[in-house]
Amino acid sequence: MTVDKMNIQASQYVFPYHHIPHIDRDGCGSRCRYLEWGYQYLCYQLHIRDIVLKLTPSSVLEVGCGDGVFIGNLKDKVKTLAGCDPDKRALQFARAFCPQAEFYTTKADGVPGTFDVVVSIEVLEHIPPEDVSRFLQTLAAKTKPGGHIVLSVPTTVIPLTPKHYRHYEISTLKTEILTANVPLEIVQFEYVYRHSFLAKIYLRFTHNRLWSFEFHPLRKMFWKYVWNRLRTAKEKNARHLVVVLKKEAKEPEQNE
Repeated sequence: MTVDKMNIQASQYVFPYHHIPHIDRDGCGSRCRYLEWGYQYLCYQLHIRDIVLKLTPSSVLEVGCGDGVFIGNLKDKVKTLAGCDPDKRALQFARAFCPQAEFYTTKADGVPGTFDVVVSIEVLEHIPPEDVSRFLQTLAAKTKPGGHIVLSVPTTVIPLTPKHYRHYEISTLKTEILTANVPLEIVQFEYVYRHSFLAKIYLRFTHNRLWSFEFHPLRKMFWKYVWNRLRTAKEKNARHLVVVLKKEAKEPEQNE
């Protein structure tokens, strides 16, 4: 049996694994990379993925898609996938990781067509206050009548960071939607990811200034704990708010 060596190599490029080993800030070689908030990130990304799939869309647009991780989580599950982001470098990664999707180096209003579901994950907090209404109006315009918008935002449980204009309570988001005067109704909202003392200890113990290690049975146990116990939260302790909005099935009539 002939082995196609080129195809074997090509199949390994679903992720640029040669970039995992690197020289760290101390000039020392390292064979791994860590993201401190990686578990939190996985929780809201996968939680939102599941929400979107339950809506059974034929087409999905992600506004502010960055390097395309979320769109990549939908490949082979949704027929038409698209993402947009003004960051050209981020979209180069997105196109490499998910060639099945169309990516546009533009804001949402520059994307052609409308979609069953429009997703915007951790983007609204980056929008200047004077532009929020326009942003929500654009999301609504890119959504088909009867379609859905799925938003996620950081909550006020997280201290405001310099790159954000605001963090959210559900009342804040409701006010912004009302002010934008869009044909959208909130049909669902959920609180995602809470931290815990056990999680804090585990993360600090497994990765700190002195050592980093992964004991695989413990890692698997901890991920189950995170997914089953920390992924869903309450208003008082949640770090992210996820909202599902439905667009009116009939376009509002324009006044002549």
